[in-house]
Amino acid sequence: MTLPRWVGPGAVAFLAVWVALLAGGRSGMLRDPGTFWHTSTGELILADGFLRHDPFTFTFAGTKWVPSQWLGEVGMALAHRAAGFDAQLLGAATLLAAVFAWLAVRLLRTGLHPAAVGAVVVLAVAAAGSHFHVRPHLFTIAALAATAALLTDFDGGRASPRRLLWLVPLFAVWANVHGGWLGGFATAVIAAAGWVAFRVVGLPSPVGSWRGAVGLGVLLAVLASTALATPYGTDMLWVWGRIMNDGVLKRIIKEHRPLDLAEPYAWPVVGFAAVYVVVLAGVRVRELRASWLLPLPWLVLAADRCRHAPLFVVTALVAVAAIWPHTRWAAWLARSRPDFYQPDIPPPARPWWANVWLPAAAVLLALGLKAGGVGVPVVGAGWARLDPRHWPVEVLDVLKEHEPGPGEPNRMFNGYVAGGFVIHHAPGYKVFVDDRCEVFGGEWLLEFVEAQDAGTAAAVARWEAAYGPFAFALTRPGTGFDDYFRSAPGWACVKRTGTAAFYRRG
Repeated sequence: MTLPRWVGPGAVAFLAVWVALLAGGRSGMLRDPGTFWHTSTGELILADGFLRHDPFTFTFAGTKWVPSQWLGEVGMALAHRAAGFDAQLLGAATLLAAVFAWLAVRLLRTGLHPAAVGAVVVLAVAAAGSHFHVRPHLFTIAALAATAALLTDFDGGRASPRRLLWLVPLFAVWANVHGGWLGGFATAVIAAAGWVAFRVVGLPSPVGSWRGAVGLGVLLAVLASTALATPYGTDMLWVWGRIMNDGVLKRIIKEHRPLDLAEPYAWPVVGFAAVYVVVLAGVRVRELRASWLLPLPWLVLAADRCRHAPLFVVTALVAVAAIWPHTRWAAWLARSRPDFYQPDIPPPARPWWANVWLPAAAVLLALGLKAGGVGVPVVGAGWARLDPRHWPVEVLDVLKEHEPGPGEPNRMFNGYVAGGFVIHHAPGYKVFVDDRCEVFGGEWLLEFVEAQDAGTAAAVARWEAAYGPFAFALTRPGTGFDDYFRSAPGWACVKRTGTAAFYRRG
C-alpha cells in the first residue's frame, strides 16, 4: 500500500501508537500515586511560588523538600485545569506516540519493509510500556531518545558539530522537568569518551583531532552547568543523589527493583534486548561505532532497576536504525529478499508537514472534546478512569464528608500508595506517608513496610508518640494495618470496600 504524498508514514505510526495508548492506558497509565501529588505540587507552585519544604505530611512537615520535577509538575497542573485526568492522559499518550513514531520513521528510512518496522516498534512499546505512567519521567524517555539520536547522527556524519549545541537547551529544560537529566548527561559523557577512545585505537570516530576532543570537553562542561539552571541550584543535585544512592529502595519499591524475569513485564524487555544484540553482532569490528554501544549501559541499568527499561528501549531503537544498514544480515536480506529490504531505493519525497498535520489535528480534536465535556470513546471526555480496584475511589465520598477544616485535627494514617490520592483529592488531611521516597528515606520506608506484617501495634504506638495521635486512618483490607485499626479501641470504621477502609477516631 502506497500512502498519498500528503500523509507521511510518521503520521500513520503516530496514530497507531496514540490510539493504542489512549485505549490501553485508560486506567493503566493512571496507576502511579505520583500522578496525584505531582499535580498538587504544580498547583501549589502556581499559587504560592517555589516550594522548599514538605507541605503534605504531618510526619515530615516543614522539613527540607525540593520538588525537583517542578516544571513537569506545573505542566501537569495546567493540563489538569484544562480537562482533568483526561487531558493528562492525552498529553502522556501524545508525547509517547510522537517519540515512537519518530523512531519508527528513522527505522523505515533504512529501507526495511513497514511490516518489519511495525513488529520492532510494537515489541519496543511493549518492552517500555510497564513504565508508561502519567508523570514527568515521560519527558526523560523523549529527551534521552533525542539525545541518543543527536549523538548517533553526529557519530555517523549525518549531523554537524553545531547541531550538538541543541543539547544545551534540551538539557536546560530537562534539568527542571525530571532527574533523568543525570542519565542524559552520563550518556553524553560515555559517547564523548568512546569517540576519543575509538580515535586512539583506530576505529571509526567523529573526533578527527585533539582540537575536536577539546571542543567536546567544552560542550560537556556547558551541559554540566545546565544542572544549576534551576530555581533550586545545587539542591537539585542533592535530591537526585538522595534518590539514586538509596539502595534500600530496591527492597521496597517495585520500580527500583532489578528486572524480574519471572514477571511478564520483563519478557518483551528481554526480547527487545535480543533484537538489539543480534543486530549489533552483525557488524564487523572495524566498522563499529561508539554510539552504537550506548544501549549497553542502559541495558545493565535496566537489569539493575527495571524503571530504566524504557530508556534502554529508546536508545536501542536509535542504535538499531543506525546499525542495521552496516550488518551482514542487511546485506544478505538485500540479496535474498529485495521485496523486504530495499536500501538503495529512497523513500518517496514528502513535505515535512505530511507527518505532522494529521497527528496535530487528531490531538487538537481530542483536546477540544475533552475540554468541552463531549463524551466519545477513547478520544472524548470522561475516558480517563481511576481503577476502583487500585484506588480508594469508592470511599472518596466519606473522605470528602469528613475532610478537616482549618484548625481541626487532620492527621491521617494511610498506606503508601494511598498518600498521593489523598493529597490530591482531599487536601484537608495531612497524610502519614506518600511515595516521595526522597522525603522519607529508605530506612524509614522499610520500617513502615515491615510494620504492616509484624509488630504493627508497637509501630503504631511508636509513631503516635513521635508524630502525635492520628485522627483518621485509610487502610487496604488484608493488611496488618487494616487488622489493627479494625480491632483497636476507640476507632470506628466509617466505610469499607474491597479496596479501602476509612476509619475515624471516636
